[in-house]
Amino acid sequence: MTDSLELVTRLHEADQAVEGALTAALPAVARAADAIAGRLEAGGRWFYTGAGTSGRLGALDAAELPPTFGTDPSLVVALLAGGRAAMFEAVEGAEDDAGAGARDLALAGLSGRDAVVGIAASGATPYVMGALEEAKRAGALTVAIVCRPNGPLERLADIGILLDTGKEVLAESSRLKAGTAQKIALNMLSTAVMAKRGLVYRDEMVAMQPTNEKLRKRAKRIVAQLAGMSEEKAEDFLRRCNWRLPTALVSAKWGLSREAAAEFLSKKNSNVAAALSQRPEEGPG
Repeated sequence: MTDSLELVTRLHEADQAVEGALTAALPAVARAADAIAGRLEAGGRWFYTGAGTSGRLGALDAAELPPTFGTDPSLVVALLAGGRAAMFEAVEGAEDDAGAGARDLALAGLSGRDAVVGIAASGATPYVMGALEEAKRAGALTVAIVCRPNGPLERLADIGILLDTGKEVLAESSRLKAGTAQKIALNMLSTAVMAKRGLVYRDEMVAMQPTNEKLRKRAKRIVAQLAGMSEEKAEDFLRRCNWRLPTALVSAKWGLSREAAAEFLSKKNSNVAAALSQRPEEGPG
């Protein structure tokens, strides 16, 4: 009979490998973030593609970006082997279909301006290989996040992010160390991309969507803190700006009307950090 304490202790000890794997991968994560941000700034989109645990982690990250950073849901799209149903139930054999990876990207409207991030612990998942090969043909940026060294996906991609977490306690179960490392790497990657695009300022989520009471309280605190005013006054600016946090922040920071704040943000290509860092009259918008 399995001793639960002994097992969870082994699992916990095995997880210590995650930190070292991530530390080694930081330069590659940073290169990928800069490259993806450049594609988005030029009008491209960002696709995640994966199967099983890896695909679900990509879908989770994509789903969290619009509320966190105020992005349009169509900007970052996750494609999962087996379709949306595979988010909740295993679709047997879907990951083995390389053609489906290519077709799914094409149907999603892939263009050469885009960035495609393939996530595969094995580094060789056919569905992801097919997607990255299609992305390469189209001229899109390709990034691979893998957990085994020297695999075909890492070699194929423009930027390979290797998270070498080693053997799993439960042999080849990529939902353990590999999945943990992938989740952390995706957190880093997407946060760095959005920060590069000016949607983070002084470690605050300055473009998040205050869609419930908790988030409205957060928005009031952010405006009050960054614009140097009371939360009551911050709420006035938020209400005048229809609870659009970036507009309210710029309006409160520089004493602009809602319309002038929105125009200034537009001149800054919706880069909230840039709009908060320079007075409108200090230079060209």
